Amino acid sequence: MSLPTSTILETPRLHLRIISQKDLPHVFSASRHPGFTDGMQWEPPEKEEELMAPLLRGIQAWKKGEGYAFTIENKVSFEFLGRISIRKTPTPKLWNLGFWTHPDHQGKGIMSEAVQAVLHLGFEKLQAEEIEACYALWNKASTRVLEKNGLQFVRYIKEGFKKHGLWVEENVCSIKREAWKTK
Repeated sequence: MSLPTSTILETPRLHLRIISQKDLPHVFSASRHPGFTDGMQWEPPEKEEELMAPLLRGIQAWKKGEGYAFTIENKVSFEFLGRISIRKTPTPKLWNLGFWTHPDHQGKGIMSEAVQAVLHLGFEKLQAEEIEACYALWNKASTRVLEKNGLQFVRYIKEGFKKHGLWVEENVCSIKREAWKTK
């Protein structure tokens, strides 16, 4: 199953839409903040143009039904707030969630609201049976967002991903369809 590229998710404060080229200045701006990408597998680009290839991969994944990356905007002003995505994993009916908030908008509950909308999409439209997320051990903000949305600790990964030549430890948490329904 593939979602139409016109799919928009709405929450009380947010508008989530497919990623686009007009987002690139905002993504680049976020990546200029020191430490912003430390908990992510990607390195900050040197130039904004370097963001075009990942953008095109994200749009292609959407069209193939392999993953759905959304830009998060303020519902009234359409100001760029961050990104969130849900991607297929090799395990059938298991999807993976990833997200980030632009540093200028962190600490406002934006991502908790966006995660709730994407979990609904995952369970209701994509027919996921389980949705998981990984986060760097030190990332307390992501921990809170995920716990607030009912995801629970599953396992610890000592060598999650490499960053600057060193392994970043990660935790994996998840929520199953049945637990989500009763939340």
